[in-house]
Amino acid sequence: MEKKRFRLGAALSVSLVSGLALVTIFGLLASDDSGLAIISDFLLQFVAVIAAFAVLVGVLNLLVFVHLSRFFRREDGKSGLIYSFVTILSAIVVIIVYIMDRSNRWTGDLKDQEITPRLFNVVQITLESALAGLILFFLVYAAYRLMHKSYTWSNVLFIGAILIVLLGWLPVGGLSDLADVREWLLKVPVTSGARGLLIGIGLGTVVIGVRVLLAHDSIYRQKLRGRPTKS
Repeated sequence: MEKKRFRLGAALSVSLVSGLALVTIFGLLASDDSGLAIISDFLLQFVAVIAAFAVLVGVLNLLVFVHLSRFFRREDGKSGLIYSFVTILSAIVVIIVYIMDRSNRWTGDLKDQEITPRLFNVVQITLESALAGLILFFLVYAAYRLMHKSYTWSNVLFIGAILIVLLGWLPVGGLSDLADVREWLLKVPVTSGARGLLIGIGLGTVVIGVRVLLAHDSIYRQKLRGRPTKS
């Protein structure tokens, strides 16, 4: 006969996680000068420090054990080495620029200025513009695949919405009505769908948090049950 062994260490870890989470929640709801609020603020700062170290460890692992090690293994071909070289060089440049910003070592026209936000905005805007330009091709290809597969009212509605949005965005005279319809589509249906997705994400986050607090998550159950033992 097999019985499942109860693991004391797992029970303590689950109790510790649930207890600290409850203390943090009640501390956020309490007044600022109360003991629970002070403990909650300390726990949040402690978690922020751990998260910062985790990000640092992840970046070092990505640069050293993933990309830098490719130069010694040489298993991914020239294309992999080029990508790794660009990634490592970009990381080094960003680190140097950030150090120069923090130490205020820029001279000339760049004196007393921060280059890191400017560099981030240049890269971010360039990538967003490139992805936005590809959206047109993705939408046209998706519409072709839909109509090639079957003709349904939902497919026709999807293609009609695509045409209205794309044509209404063009700076061409005589398309003011399509521009008004495009604005209505973006403000009413699109906004409603985005808010519905955000509400669903929020409810899912709350449900997962409650399951973790009550130790009903599958990982906690497996830890508490442990391995089956024979008797």
